[in-house]
Amino acid sequence: METVNIMEELIENIQDFNDNRFNLESSIEESIAVLEEEMSINKLSECHFKENKWYLESTFLAKRVGIDFNKIRESIQFNKKIDAIEFINIVKCWTASLIEGGYNSNVVAKMVNEGLKDFLIITKGLTEANEDELADTLLNLSESKKRIVCNSALNFLDYFPDLGEDYASLLYSVKPEYQGAKARLLPPSKDILIFSKVLEEYFSKDLSELEYLKWFPIWLWWNLTMLIPMRPSEYCTIERDCLLQKDGKFYIKLPRHKQKFNNRRNIQVLDKISIPEKLYRKIEEYKEKTEPYGRTDTLISYLSIPHFVDKRYFPTTTSFHDNKLNPYNYSINILRENLKSFYEYIVFGEYNVLQVEGESDIEGLSLTQKLRPGDTRHLAFLNLNRQGYHPVEIARIGGHNTIYSQNHYFNHVSNFVDLEILELIANIDLDSYKNKMEDSETKSDHSISVSFIEKYVLRPPMGDVKIKLRDGYCTDANQNCKVEDCWECDSWRITEEELIEKQDILAQKLKDSESGINEVVGNLTNLYKGIYNNIGKDEFYSSDNPEIRNELINKSKRIDNAIRKYINLMKVKERIDSIGNKR
Repeated sequence: METVNIMEELIENIQDFNDNRFNLESSIEESIAVLEEEMSINKLSECHFKENKWYLESTFLAKRVGIDFNKIRESIQFNKKIDAIEFINIVKCWTASLIEGGYNSNVVAKMVNEGLKDFLIITKGLTEANEDELADTLLNLSESKKRIVCNSALNFLDYFPDLGEDYASLLYSVKPEYQGAKARLLPPSKDILIFSKVLEEYFSKDLSELEYLKWFPIWLWWNLTMLIPMRPSEYCTIERDCLLQKDGKFYIKLPRHKQKFNNRRNIQVLDKISIPEKLYRKIEEYKEKTEPYGRTDTLISYLSIPHFVDKRYFPTTTSFHDNKLNPYNYSINILRENLKSFYEYIVFGEYNVLQVEGESDIEGLSLTQKLRPGDTRHLAFLNLNRQGYHPVEIARIGGHNTIYSQNHYFNHVSNFVDLEILELIANIDLDSYKNKMEDSETKSDHSISVSFIEKYVLRPPMGDVKIKLRDGYCTDANQNCKVEDCWECDSWRITEEELIEKQDILAQKLKDSESGINEVVGNLTNLYKGIYNNIGKDEFYSSDNPEIRNELINKSKRIDNAIRKYINLMKVKERIDSIGNKR
């Protein structure tokens, strides 16, 4: 019974998006590598790409689960527009992407054998266009069957949207809500911030050539894919000749394939996107430094990456790269290994960050979850939502052919707001924390220094002006108020004694401020919901309507103001807490 419950939880947590997208030139090669690794790790697995029956070692039992691609082929036999052999190859590559993405082998088998197969049967091999009939059929399924069909089909359509992305909106409309804990979209905000700060600090140092070549692919992945939503597979396959300038602006060309079928509902995605000049120059510099390593068909030169053994860097050698089928391409497998190594040797090793289970210590330099290659794509989408971009604009930038592919993002805008707030209030001194972690006697010492209290707690006034107020006093002789509440003003001061006396007032202000943030984020989320539900039906929600665009921007600005207010109040709370620890 316990095994059944575990399986139900795993199925409920199937993501409706995929970090990869099918690419005829590279996906089959990458899938073969994934399957070879699967068979080398799990001895019971037998999954050769050319075969139509695969077997994966079961996680729960000492046996195998089978995947039968012949059943998939039978499900599309009435669709004469589909090349059966090509379609089966696409499904095999999708299956390999699920294995690579860490899905349980039993779940992978269920997604292919039941989820995708049943979806193909219901849609008559992707030929059924009557949405009402399809909706009725899907709604009449049991909750568990509906969940596996909807989640599996959405994941597949996100991997290969060319064959039926129009079904996405229908699937989202009938998909059951999560009953248990929601699937992990992103690591906790603090974990993301620690990674960002470590990476930034590491690349601010004078690195050796080998250190630079080893870790620059991670630096570029973070800085580029946080800016532009892209799948890890897109990042890895950016062509070497990807930079261009025009009219004083700097652009990068992305490997986004053209749509095969004309459809009035499809959005023309952008494959040339403007980037900051500083980032453009960094990419130029990398290309120059890796030029001596010879041919590379991708921006990231796989042949230039040194190997790292016993905490030492060694120049690249031919034998080191012999196992890769195509040494002239960077791949998602290599990116995944690079990111894993950066955590192991730099984040945990050089900077002594601790990885803990459960909730990490809010004071200490520790984290509970590591970033995955696809996480930056989600963060970039959330950032565009947060800034008030219209869904059509977000789809064009993010490579989505319809707005329904981003359906799961707008409900998580608050996640990005949490990260913004944490980044603004966090004061992580990496060197001091590093010293603490090296000294076992001070690992639990998180007291705030006297110099910190003198600088931030007491905030001595710049002059002699002290205009008494109901709470605290003002140091601005002209009392040129820039905010509504004195507690948020840079010119406002308060004594330690009065701070302690009025903690209840601040606690209420913080509570009200948090409610204000939740309200404005909710308003933006509701506006996005209105757009998703009404675009194509009501011209008001069109991306061409300046009124809806202004409304999105205004709601984004209200979030800015709410965050600013909360941050100013949090600075006061930090001072109160510091005093409390001191006494």
